[in-house]
Amino acid sequence: MKERFFLLAALLIPGLELTAESRIVVKDEAIRPVERRIFGTNQIAGVNRKNQKTGGRNRTYDLGMGIWDPAGNAPDPEMVRLAREAGVTVHRWPGGCRTHNFDWKKLIGKAESRPNNRFGLPEFLRFCRETKAIPIITLPDYSGTAQDAADLVEYLNSPDDGNHPWAARRAGDGHPEPYGVVYFEYGNETYHGNHEGSLSQGAKGIIYAPEYARRYAEYRRAMRKVDPRIRLGAVCHEEWIPEILKRNGKNVDFFVPHIYIGSYSANDGAIAPETLFSIALGGVRNCARKLAAVQKEAETLGIQKSFPLAVTEYNCFMHNDKPRPYRFSLGGALISAEILRILLHDPNVFMANYWLFANEFWGTIRNFQAPYLRRPAHYMFTLFRRHLQEELLRTEVQCPRFDSPGGYGVPRASGAVSAEGEAKESARNLLPPQPWKFIGGAKEKEIFSQKELADGTLEITFHKDTFLNYFHAQKRMPANSLSGYRVSAEIRTEGMEDSSGAAIQIGDGRGFDATRSCAVSPGVLSRQWRTISTVYTPLADTKSLLISMRRLAGNSRGKILVRNVRVTETIPDNIGASPLVEVTASRSKDGKKYSFVIINKSMKEPEPLFLALPGIRRVTAETLSGPSVDAVNEDDPECVTLRPQKCRIAEEGLRTLLPPHSLTGITVER
Repeated sequence: MKERFFLLAALLIPGLELTAESRIVVKDEAIRPVERRIFGTNQIAGVNRKNQKTGGRNRTYDLGMGIWDPAGNAPDPEMVRLAREAGVTVHRWPGGCRTHNFDWKKLIGKAESRPNNRFGLPEFLRFCRETKAIPIITLPDYSGTAQDAADLVEYLNSPDDGNHPWAARRAGDGHPEPYGVVYFEYGNETYHGNHEGSLSQGAKGIIYAPEYARRYAEYRRAMRKVDPRIRLGAVCHEEWIPEILKRNGKNVDFFVPHIYIGSYSANDGAIAPETLFSIALGGVRNCARKLAAVQKEAETLGIQKSFPLAVTEYNCFMHNDKPRPYRFSLGGALISAEILRILLHDPNVFMANYWLFANEFWGTIRNFQAPYLRRPAHYMFTLFRRHLQEELLRTEVQCPRFDSPGGYGVPRASGAVSAEGEAKESARNLLPPQPWKFIGGAKEKEIFSQKELADGTLEITFHKDTFLNYFHAQKRMPANSLSGYRVSAEIRTEGMEDSSGAAIQIGDGRGFDATRSCAVSPGVLSRQWRTISTVYTPLADTKSLLISMRRLAGNSRGKILVRNVRVTETIPDNIGASPLVEVTASRSKDGKKYSFVIINKSMKEPEPLFLALPGIRRVTAETLSGPSVDAVNEDDPECVTLRPQKCRIAEEGLRTLLPPHSLTGITVER
């Protein structure tokens, strides 16, 4: 589809309501240059370990989830066009948890030498070149060595001068000149354990922060010895940041947080989509806290450095497929647009990568051959590309605010701001006296045993080195949805060194699978008693709470002992009421063009808007909208798309009527 821009003269729009309007006042004050590397995506690759015959059409091994044509040994030209149309500037590879045991050395060489793995490293880098995007490469964390990482840098960046054997391999693959890759990250969400441990002989079940911090230093040193220009990112987890900084200090090149907003997987349609997306859009601002965690910890440790951030994964985190797949919906695109707005305004964020570009479970594009279907998120990227100039501007937005009860992975956003710990908590233990309830069948009993000792201490014994997500000892209690709850316990462990440790969880009584609503404490690995706690904000319809002992990941034998479990009432975390209208404003370097990307978070009502900017001569405008916030393009490719947006030029600015649940792009010339 050709790009559609819409030129509108000063005209009166029939039916445009001009009363009680929201206002955007442009300060004409540049905040910083627009960081284009924030508009990246993820690409997926896989290693065909068993060398199974694919016929050249395996979705991962050969097609790269649709971006590669193995028959033509070239990028799919339509995928290249779609990436350019969306303004993609960075591609991340090989993607997510597949990285844990990834072996890049099996994905080089001429394509004919690996007939069952046609999409490899050279193919990925060619796709980057043809889409005019830069690469960021994720290194395996649960397999391989620092020398393997150094070999990769040599393959990518060293000259083929007879002194670098891996550079000679690159030249033999048809690329004599160095690629000059700068950005790498060590591991992908290493803290959650090795999801694919069974695929790697002798692979560990989990790595802890101290070991990761040591390995990061080792990998960085080995890689920079080959090419001092490279930059290596470190995984970003709130509990890991202190250890990584203490070990590496200013030598961390950048941190890699991942941001997913909303958490919903039920397929029963019990929650109205308008309610679900209103909650998510009300709480999306909470991701700014996660971005601030690194700098806050650095200041605590006295480290004088502003650490760059690369958010190499972000998206709407809704897994359901019925009644509609919300991750592919207009609402999902609006959540990602709000994440992008926050990233653009954070001075430490220099890169971001939407999960995922094509196909798989999250792609902005569907299908492996024409006709390709563009989902709402692809149109969202296109709108940003068309309506974003060179300099980010400061604005003042005057608009109504709305309250959100929180839940489904986001905090409460209602009324005034209140943070955890600001108000005095009740000291009274609200957990009714009761024995632990044990669940699990014969298979689980082969792995672990559970019992409550005479003094009330819970003892859990893991008999086998089996990778297990443990949640099988539970207590229940009633809840008031307007309150917050802190669960605390004393915990100690024996053994279990190759696991995530013992934690306690509190969540909705209907269970995590039904509500995706819970809070989990930090893990404990200590022979000494340790007191841990976490705070939970209930859903608006929560009536009971489920307290569970947890071992989230790992495969170690050993014991967990738990005593003095308490639940107290507290003020729930609350980020305050959310603005109905948010904006990203930018200006061209010559000051002649101004662009605005504006979201209307109202689920039902259009919002009259006045954009205060004198001297407007011309305006182009379009809106990403659809019949409902959960609308998708799966059956109708034109259901959610970019449509003309009517505007009226006024003496001191312009007026428009923002459709409900919409993202509007406006570019004006003065």
